[in-house]
Amino acid sequence: MSEDQELSRLEKQWKNRFERYTSPEPTTEQTFRLLARIKETEETKPADLRAELEAAQSAQSDASKLAGLFLAQWNFYGLRSWLLTGIVMLLLSVMINAGTGNEMSGLLAWMKGGSLVMIAVMGYAFRSRNKGNDIVEVLSYYSLTHQMFARFIIVMALQVAITLPLSFLILGGESSFSYVLGSFMPIFFFGTIGFTCAMWLGHRAGVMVTLFVWLSQMLLDRGGKTLSMFQLPWNEHVIGMTVGMAGLAGLLLCSVLLKNNLKRDLQ
Repeated sequence: MSEDQELSRLEKQWKNRFERYTSPEPTTEQTFRLLARIKETEETKPADLRAELEAAQSAQSDASKLAGLFLAQWNFYGLRSWLLTGIVMLLLSVMINAGTGNEMSGLLAWMKGGSLVMIAVMGYAFRSRNKGNDIVEVLSYYSLTHQMFARFIIVMALQVAITLPLSFLILGGESSFSYVLGSFMPIFFFGTIGFTCAMWLGHRAGVMVTLFVWLSQMLLDRGGKTLSMFQLPWNEHVIGMTVGMAGLAGLLLCSVLLKNNLKRDLQ
């Protein structure tokens, strides 16, 4: 018998064996054991922590999400970093109160110094600490815009808490709502410029642009009081300038909202 015939015979023989082979039907006990093993495997499988976190966050109310956002941003830099602005403003106000002879020059110096401190604080709050923190910000449950806006609100809240008592320290018995509003509006305005420029241009460029606007106001303050943002409460242009700064600050904040919506649409 030739080699080819032998191979053909073996092929047919094994083919017939495979065709006659049938898998044995599992018993009921074997089926239950298999199901138990599958269930045990599912229970011991590592949990998807991110999926569980997203599910838990989705079940939260809007108020809980908002509180979590502000708490996360407060803890991101820590209590010491956030209260640094309060210490600086306190020292600034005490120095102004002790170094000025009258309340008019004291209030102007405080408004200018407070707005400059606000620029520094905004740059400090929006700074990039390291690459690790940058990655955490990007991967956070909250968008980067929401994180930055929460820091902006925290800084503004600290400034309000500082401005109210310190306005009485500088102005004494002459303090009134118009005095407090007039002294706080430039600080709020420059804080808004810093936040908006940081969102549009980045951290460093935002600080530079805001500082340029502040220096421009210093020059306008020397040339004439009409276009100066630092208006004393008894000046005739204070109402118009306050309303103008509030309106422009609102437009700047709306531009950040528009930028966020455009980015979402492009994605």
